[in-house]
Amino acid sequence: MLHMRRKAAIVIILAALTATLSFLTEKPSSPAAQVKQFYIRQGKELEKEIILLQKLAASGNTKKMQEQFLKTRRAYKQAETIVEYYFSFFAVKLNGPAIPFFEEDEPDIGRQEPAGMQLIESILFPQYPPGEKKKLQNALGNLLQDTRTMLETTESNAFNDEFIFDAVTEELFRITALGITGFDSPSAGNSLPECTAALEGLQKILLLYRQDIKQADAPAEQQLYGMLPKAVNYLRQNREFNSFNRMEFILQYLNPLAKIIGAYKTKKGYAENRSPMFYSTIRKNNNLFAAGIFNANKYLDDNTTSPARIEMGKLLFFDNRLSRDNNRSCATCHNPSKAFTDGLSTSIAVDGHTALPRNAPTLINVALQRNLFLDNRSFSLEDQVMQVLNNAKEMHGSAQEAAEKILRQPKYDTLYAQAYPGANPAAAAQNICNAIACYERTLIALDSKFDRHMRGIPSLDAQEINGFNLFMGKAKCGTCHFMPLFSGAKPPRYYYNETEVIGVPDKNTRNHPRLDNDEGRFLITGLPLHKYSFKTTTLRNIALTGPYMHNGVFKTLDEVIDFYNNGGGRGLNIAPANQTLPFEKLNLSQTEKRHLIAFLHTLTDTIPQKKIY
Repeated sequence: MLHMRRKAAIVIILAALTATLSFLTEKPSSPAAQVKQFYIRQGKELEKEIILLQKLAASGNTKKMQEQFLKTRRAYKQAETIVEYYFSFFAVKLNGPAIPFFEEDEPDIGRQEPAGMQLIESILFPQYPPGEKKKLQNALGNLLQDTRTMLETTESNAFNDEFIFDAVTEELFRITALGITGFDSPSAGNSLPECTAALEGLQKILLLYRQDIKQADAPAEQQLYGMLPKAVNYLRQNREFNSFNRMEFILQYLNPLAKIIGAYKTKKGYAENRSPMFYSTIRKNNNLFAAGIFNANKYLDDNTTSPARIEMGKLLFFDNRLSRDNNRSCATCHNPSKAFTDGLSTSIAVDGHTALPRNAPTLINVALQRNLFLDNRSFSLEDQVMQVLNNAKEMHGSAQEAAEKILRQPKYDTLYAQAYPGANPAAAAQNICNAIACYERTLIALDSKFDRHMRGIPSLDAQEINGFNLFMGKAKCGTCHFMPLFSGAKPPRYYYNETEVIGVPDKNTRNHPRLDNDEGRFLITGLPLHKYSFKTTTLRNIALTGPYMHNGVFKTLDEVIDFYNNGGGRGLNIAPANQTLPFEKLNLSQTEKRHLIAFLHTLTDTIPQKKIY
């Protein structure tokens, strides 16, 4: 971790130097300079709307306050492209979650208290309680001060073309994977009008580059500027949340827009990903569903890969001699025929009969995660392998001893020498962990029926499409299982995995149910907000990876959906005080549940079928 922070510090310094040089050479009439002025104007508009909301807060008129709040966040959304990219620290303060949270990408900061517009929304909607007046006034005061402070820092940030187009791509990803799900408007239900405002702001930025884009690619310019107003109009004309056709909107507008912008960035020689400070796996040179959009080797740190290391890692993955009694391999709990799971509620220990406490997650796409294990405790595949080998209950108890035993086998002599020429014997454990990790990085599967449909190859039927729209809308699945990885890897950078408290029972029963006693991430951080909190795992290949939840309590997808439909732990009257899953019932009909499950089956991929293992 210290090494990662040093690297992050270097990135910040280089980004600051780049920003300074760009600012010094910035021409007042350049598109980048005009984008800066647009942001300043929009920031001042936000400031004005906050002040108006403050004045109304004294009146106690719920309807007027709610109307003014919606205007306030509309002003924010118009500037969101720039705020989220250049001022991400303030973005959390202005529009962060309405509950206490932990910044996974800044673990040293610890617990963060709710602030900003989502907090204010939770006070004002659905009905403003007069007893919350002081809380509302304090939140508005902080919001105004944070907005002003953010605007004061504008001059220290450079606005250059490359970074601006990086921000534009991120905003398209944000609307696609977050905005249209209702992610940051859970109480007011105003996400679609707010997506309209965000797209309008993005359109204003891109209009400043129209001549540049025309010179680079005239046909693309015609397509882009013809499509932008149509996308905005589509949102204006389709404002009802539950009936909104997200599939159609993405395929007709968001995907093509991101593809055009990505092609322009490539033509200009802009980097595929310029997000400062983040080791993001996403390549921002196409739409979210394009083949190759994720870079599985982004999280390699100082560990490089090679064909020899991959081949050796594959052999090691299936070698029982890694375990203490030569009776199990990695594949015992991560069986390729079961989408790299074991089909058990919780895995069996190395002794062959003791149950381990947690369910074995799939390893498919594991390389696209920054946080590993169900409690998010590990930050690299090498460390994940090392922890398993060092765990006496899981594999052996000593990675070094396991490595020495393995490397005494003649079949590894030549391959190990090719993979790690001149290796220090003391590094044997680290090397075999790296080899297995290199193999795991090849287990990328983003070619399901769903993926092909999103790439323009019609593959889904009407029920599956309706299931997708439910997933991203009424059922609220997409507010935690983010597209396209369908995990807690948060868009648009997909840098870290979120955890949630959903109130999982210890047994699947309605007869005196009890909360499962596994305290999850709390056992790692010691933070009360993490009690019973677990990583939001991927839903890709979910039809193959049951039983479900961290303790494998649910055997079928029907059981899982019923649990969520009733409000999680709240529906069983076992919810912990810090449950982050909304308490409200989803009120899904039997037909809607069936369509939702049909969609989930479209996430079954080709790795288990092709048997590339």
